[in-house]
Amino acid sequence: MIRPKGRHMTLRILAVVATLAMFSNAKGWAAAETPPSSAPASPLSRVPEVTVTARRLELEKRVSQFVYQIAATQNAGEGLARWQVPSACPLVSGLPRQDGEFILKRLSEIAHGAGIPLAEEHCRPNLYILVTSQPEDLLKGMEKRNRAFTFGYDPALRTETPASVVDEFIKTSHPVRVWYNTAEKDAWGQALSYCPAADLVAIECAMNAPPGLLGTPLSMLSDCNDPHVDPSRVYECGRTVAGGTHLLFNNMWWLSRVFVIVDKARLPGVTVGQLAAYVPMSGFAKLKPDAHLDDVPTILKLFGGVPQAAPTGMTDWDQTFLKSLYATEQKSKLQRSQIARQMVREIAP
Repeated sequence: MIRPKGRHMTLRILAVVATLAMFSNAKGWAAAETPPSSAPASPLSRVPEVTVTARRLELEKRVSQFVYQIAATQNAGEGLARWQVPSACPLVSGLPRQDGEFILKRLSEIAHGAGIPLAEEHCRPNLYILVTSQPEDLLKGMEKRNRAFTFGYDPALRTETPASVVDEFIKTSHPVRVWYNTAEKDAWGQALSYCPAADLVAIECAMNAPPGLLGTPLSMLSDCNDPHVDPSRVYECGRTVAGGTHLLFNNMWWLSRVFVIVDKARLPGVTVGQLAAYVPMSGFAKLKPDAHLDDVPTILKLFGGVPQAAPTGMTDWDQTFLKSLYATEQKSKLQRSQIARQMVREIAP
């Protein structure tokens, strides 16, 4: 395994893995960006204003569709999860040292350019990039050893992720499986507090008790023993609960652990540069697994056809998406539309 050290991510080798034959082509080791069009732009004075406006409107439509197609929301609204507290701490396993070092370097460069927080030296890994020829066996082993750590635990429901959901994820045939663990926190990065429903009912009852009954044990107040309250249910409570509005969420969702499982058998033809561009998109943002990308210029199309037809690295659309995700207001219920607008300004200033 390879762990980051400091901001520039030096390496610690924890396991030695066989060299991938598909990375033998040295030309693929550079994560080159998609070259801009070589066609010269027409002077603005010669282009009718109506044509310029139409092109920009078309770009805005395409960018908006792209954002809504790939960005997964957390709470049935526009809220998007991202790294903040904790900061991202990547670890690469299953690749030769040279390839793992290259991927970690690109992760650091991309994070720096997009304003994504990275942890400092001696951080505990929370972004796992695991390349394996047996992804199902690996995931089953992770589930058996530490199910809650890998697949999450819901503090509000006091339950682990349902087995049916985990099984479906393990059995999927995607070349890259990504499991996102998130945590709901307040605007200051503090974890939410949860109280048993019965306690909240009892406290409210006691506060509203007649003056002559103040101080009476709750068990003796018949109105405080609501048979309809499920004692196993919990609700948000404490100072972390803030009032939201029709435009803002009261809390935010932040990434806590992300597992990117890469099927080695699906990598022939994929360069290390392409993989080093695909991993940041999947690990720094919570994305939908089956997004329809059409003709959008993005590295996310890497496994949608032959690798040679995909971009050689991150495109302008990929870079501006990550940058806009971390630059826009996370509490806003309109964040996806804000991301789209900022991307258009970056792509066509």
